[in-house]
Amino acid sequence: MTATTETLTESTNGTLTLSPEASLNRLPVSAYQTTQTARDWVCAHTLHQLIREHYSAPAPSVRQFLQDFQPGHTQSDRILAEYGNRLAAVLRTALRAEYWQGGSPWQQAYAEFWRSTHTLVLSGGISTGDFGNSLAERLEIDLGYVTVLASPWGGQTGLVGLAQHVSSAEDLLVMDFGATGIKSAIASRHGNRLDPFSDIQVKDWLDREGLFRQPALLELLSQLRQQIGQPLPVAISIATYLNQGHPFDYRSGIYHRLRDDCPHLATTLNENWLPQCGLGPLALLEHDSTAAALAFRFSEPAIMVTLGTGLGVGICPIAKPA
Repeated sequence: MTATTETLTESTNGTLTLSPEASLNRLPVSAYQTTQTARDWVCAHTLHQLIREHYSAPAPSVRQFLQDFQPGHTQSDRILAEYGNRLAAVLRTALRAEYWQGGSPWQQAYAEFWRSTHTLVLSGGISTGDFGNSLAERLEIDLGYVTVLASPWGGQTGLVGLAQHVSSAEDLLVMDFGATGIKSAIASRHGNRLDPFSDIQVKDWLDREGLFRQPALLELLSQLRQQIGQPLPVAISIATYLNQGHPFDYRSGIYHRLRDDCPHLATTLNENWLPQCGLGPLALLEHDSTAAALAFRFSEPAIMVTLGTGLGVGICPIAKPA
């Protein structure tokens, strides 16, 4: 497998290539007689606060709560109801798209896409298991006019999207660089099988400024190369917006300053960094929520919403007519 110009430089979503302007994290949302950013309403930290309010000490972690969640359990249902109300307020605000409709031509097109959306898909760690399914059911009732689904792959949806979009019959290393964790797996059978590695904590790889930079990336890639034992091609999703394969110049998240470590991230990965670490060519580099969206195809406009450390959004591809 060899990387192509298309996979290195062009988004799968054409004219609506997502930029920092697409972010939901900073979207102002009014609810409960106050206004906060969408991230403040529904991030993992907020869910943990709700858990602590409803459980006596010691309260479970978010991960433990999601693993143990049981529909019909009083405490669980109360947390689901309050979190669902918050997320519904966020999604109603986004679907109205008033925040973007008076902006640049790109923002106006983005607003129109939100207003024309028929389906929302939830993915990310918070969408996992029974909680994710119950949340999707509740949102579909609350929102009324859109279909809401929970991805069956939860926090691994981005890996699945990468694998299925590349659709290699041979083994492929897929990696999802998130805000708090890095997931990786060997994908095979045209993306229909994943053999995951253990998750990696991002905090252990950050520099003194709290950023993920080239030295950490090369060391991590080298360690994975030792684990897999062969120079597999690589598909990567990353929690930063990309402008034709290179991070936009904006100050958000932990990965955006990789733009200062090379002239063009996708090209440098393909031609220098991956070979230097003993790996094969770059098959795909994509924004993380867009990668998750690649796991789905719909005949009408649909949006992927990723729930985790922050709030991500990706545009699901339109299925081509048979």
